This record gives sequence, C-alpha cells and structure tokens, in this order.
Amino acid sequence: MSLKNNFLLVYPNITRAERYGGSLGIFGGKQIPLGVFYLAAYLRRHGCRVDVIDAEARGLPPEAIVAHLRQGGFDGLGISTTTAIFHRAVELARIVKTALPRLPVIAGGPHVSALPLQSLSGCEAFDYAIPQEGEESLRETLEMIEAGADPAKVKGLVYRRDGQVVSNPARPYIEDLDSLPFPAYDLIPNLTVYHPPPFNYRNRPVANVITSRGCPNECTFCAKATFGQGVRMRSAESVVEEIEMLLRRYQVREIAFVDDTFTILPDRIHQIFELAARRGLRFPWSCKTRINAVDEELLRYMKTNGCWYVAFGVESGDEEILKEIRKNIQLADVERVIEISNRTGLVTKGYFMIGHPKESLRTIEATVRLATRLKLDQVAVTLNTPMPGTHQYQHAREYGSLEESSWSAFSFWQPVFVPAGMSREQLRAKHAEFLRRFYMRPGWLLRCAVSLLTHPNTFLQIRDLVRDFLRLARARKATVFF
Repeated sequence: MSLKNNFLLVYPNITRAERYGGSLGIFGGKQIPLGVFYLAAYLRRHGCRVDVIDAEARGLPPEAIVAHLRQGGFDGLGISTTTAIFHRAVELARIVKTALPRLPVIAGGPHVSALPLQSLSGCEAFDYAIPQEGEESLRETLEMIEAGADPAKVKGLVYRRDGQVVSNPARPYIEDLDSLPFPAYDLIPNLTVYHPPPFNYRNRPVANVITSRGCPNECTFCAKATFGQGVRMRSAESVVEEIEMLLRRYQVREIAFVDDTFTILPDRIHQIFELAARRGLRFPWSCKTRINAVDEELLRYMKTNGCWYVAFGVESGDEEILKEIRKNIQLADVERVIEISNRTGLVTKGYFMIGHPKESLRTIEATVRLATRLKLDQVAVTLNTPMPGTHQYQHAREYGSLEESSWSAFSFWQPVFVPAGMSREQLRAKHAEFLRRFYMRPGWLLRCAVSLLTHPNTFLQIRDLVRDFLRLARARKATVFF
C-alpha cells in the first residue's frame, strides 16, 4: 500500500543549558537526531510526503511548529522524545492539539520505548505511542489512520480504547538493517550546525553514522528498550555506501561512528575500511567502544585507516562498583588499553559516572585518582541516572533514593539518584571537584598546548567555545563551574 499522507516529524526544542546542565551547556555538541531522519526516509520509500524539523538545532518554539503544520497541510505529527526532553514533547503536543484538535499526534523515541503506557496515559494530547523501532510500526499506523482501520492490527502500537490505554503485542526487531534506506540527509537544511562536543572533532561538517542496532552487554545503567539486548549489524557495503554518499554529495569532512560499541567485531572494521580504500575513500573518523573490545593490532589498524579519536566507557575506578554495574572490565585492562592507545597516537576520552549504587566518597575518590593517573586527553563525567527501562531504574530504591518528580532532571547532570549514605550536595561537589582535578593539572594543560600547536583546527573550536560561553553568560548570567 502506498501512503498518501503528508506527515511531519519533530524533535522538540531544548536549550543546551537545559540538556547539559547550566553553564556546562557550552561543552555540549549538537548531534543529528538520526532516528527521525531514518523514519522520514522509510516513510518516503512508501509514498508518504514527509518533512522533518529538528526544533532543538533550529531553536524553534512550539508556535513555529503549529505555523508550519498549518502552512504545509499536514495529516499528522510525529514527536520523538528522550526522557530528559519528555516535558518538551508533552508541551508541544498540547499546544498543537489546542490549535489543531483533529490532527493525529504520535509519540515515539527512547522514553516512549521505556514507558509506553505511562507516556500515553500521562499526556492526553498524544493519540498514539510507538515504542521500540519505529519504521514499520509508524508506516502501518499511518496506513491505519488513512484507511480508518482498527488500530488493534498494528503490532507494537499503544493507543486508547474506551478510555483505557491499550498496548498491542510487540513487533519483532528488523533483522536486515541493510533493507532500510539511509537517513534523509536532504531534509537537513544545514549540516554544519551539527557537531560533536568541542575537541571531539577536527573538521566540519561532521556526520554521525550508526552501523548497528542493539547492544549485547549487560551494564545496569544502560537502557535497551528501543533496540533490544542483541546486536544487529549493517553490512560493510551498506556502511561504506552511506559514507561515500556523505562525503561526495554532502561534502562531509569527518565521520563520527555513534554505535554503542563500534569495534564489537574487529573483522567487520577491516571489511569496512578495506572496502572504503578500494573506493578511494579516506576520511578522519572517531568512535566509541569498550575496553574489552579492542587490542593493540586493532587500534593500530584503526589509526592507520583514519581514526584519530576513541572514547572508552570506564565509569568507575573501583573494582566492586564495576562488578555492581556489570561493566565486565578490569582496571588493569583499562590502564593497558589507554597506554596502548596513547602509544598508537590516538586521542582518548574516558566516560565516567559517579553516584552508582553502593557508591561512597571512597569509591568516588578511587575513580578520580584513576582518571587523573591515566593519560586520557579528555573525560566526560556525569551523575549516574537510572533511566527508565534500565535495571537500575527497576531497583534504584534498594540502593538509595530516586527523585521522579520531573523527567527534565534526568539529564545526567542532576543528582536524581542518591546512593544510601550520600547526599545530593556531596554528589554535586564531587562532580565539580572531579572536573577541576582532571582539567587543572599542569600535565593536561601542557598536552592541550601541544594539541593547539599540532592541530590548527583546535583554534577554531576554542573560538566557537568562547563565543558560546559569552552568549550563554549574557543570556543566563552563567558562572564557571570550576
């Protein structure tokens, strides 16, 4: 069936100060919301006319979305939402429903995947909710609306019937990811507005590419409600075709692979870059991975083939905490892999969290000491946040207190979870101390100076960072967190 709908997909607006926590917003990037652009491409393949608005990137209020809906004569609205921006999704839906009460409004995204029934029951302006992968369920939902058919036939759909919220049986995950079209990059007005956080890229525009869905690991803080526990991978041919399109058609100058664990199958890394080389493609790139998913041979191969930056999930410097959160890594391996990465010439970043279940001042101190001992170029330090859909969310109150009065606080920058024996004030203070002790070290400042001398584009990123800080300071009278 070919769709005749005219559909709008929206990623709601939220300021960087809201997303990253006050003045820390200047250190946050603007990432392409790939999910809505995948949905747009899939719907277009099936005949639907689609437009996408990333209201966050464009700074658009709900009223601008209403005006666009009226001008475009759209038949429906889809809103993608994470937990931290769920309040903005609700606000947008309510304003749209007030202006256009007959317009179907469909909610999706990670928060809806984790709490599908609560998402719909908590917002009367949402007509439908689509958890997990949205491509097939959204297409069938639009077909159902267009035909006036029974929503009970759409697998995975959540809707209202006789005043009650109803959830249909779950839809199986898409096994053949190569069957999906590439994201609808042509619907992005300006690719240059997107980039990772400062110093996490060297050339702009940067494009995010995801080569797999799902994660096989068992970390208790990680939500898997959207893509599932298993991992499904695109072929090397599909990945390289997308990269070639980005480089040649959209003049992208750098690729950021955003898979949870990009190097989970080393042979596949070889396949991707051997095929890219045969096509004459050479480009700088970065990725995220795990300590136990690389070795020296692979890291050297990555460096030789354009990788310049790798981010590793470390999370804690205490062995017992690592066991508690099921990270399944050893501190000795952390030190070994970071040392190899440095020797190979890769820029390294460590992801850390404080405030885990069973955390204490002693274990936080062990984490800070590990981070400052390792020769990491950067750290990202967040407050452990038991997100809906995670093991920690289900068991949080067994280990401390969880404040759920506002989803907007679930941004990883506010202490919504406090381990037993600690306080919110202690977590805030240790977070600031962690950053200060890492970035104010003479050794790190020297490495930063060397980077300035060897990589001229770093100057441009510092310029952008200063501009953002001054703009934020003028608008919000922000104070430096050091």
